Amino acid sequence: MRIEISGHTDNRGSLETNTKLSNTRAKSVVEYLIQKGISPSRLKYKGYAYTQPIASNDNETGRQLNRRVEFKILAK
Repeated sequence: MRIEISGHTDNRGSLETNTKLSNTRAKSVVEYLIQKGISPSRLKYKGYAYTQPIASNDNETGRQLNRRVEFKILAK
């Protein structure tokens, strides 16, 4: 199985800053999984910044939901 780990942020701050943050967030999960024995060839990561919100960024509750990491199955 191949998996993409995707990092997401809220919309506070610049796109550049949030892209770096979301990449770092996703990469840290990948590094953890590799330390636990998952082969690096099965993992990839990408930061999406605030381009894929799942909630409103108009309040703190929504912003908290948007700061997340997701796992997407790329191939079985």
